[in-house]
Amino acid sequence: MNSNILIIKSVFMFFSIWGLSLLLLWFRPRIEIFWKIVATLIFMFYIWFFLPELKIAYSAFTTGWYIAILNFIKEILTVIFVGMFLIWPLALIQIFYKADDIGAEKLLKFICLLTLVLWITFIIYFFFSEGIDKFLYENLRQMVPKAK
Repeated sequence: MNSNILIIKSVFMFFSIWGLSLLLLWFRPRIEIFWKIVATLIFMFYIWFFLPELKIAYSAFTTGWYIAILNFIKEILTVIFVGMFLIWPLALIQIFYKADDIGAEKLLKFICLLTLVLWITFIIYFFFSEGIDKFLYENLRQMVPKAK
């Protein structure tokens, strides 16, 4: 397994959020039990499919939770940034077919602002990555209790 593959390093965090979301789904009223079971079975299939990577990510998380959380935040930003290649065309199609003009404009504003924030974040990180990484991985780490 290549530990540099996107998402694999933080698979435990992704599964944790997914599991918590699934738990919240079970408490949601007025959703048929059939769909709750289907969602749970899909989650269990993904656990089975990624079990070796999940075990490795769990052990990495337990030995260094601080680094695992920082890597997760970096990966989630990268996933969103790359996902914009899919989100933009889908949003534009949605905007075209949306009957509500105000909703279409709000969606367009949101996508534009999200893209702007992501680009600013990546430009800042590109130019100041050394200083930002030093702050996050060394200086801030010393201030957080029990951060390994």
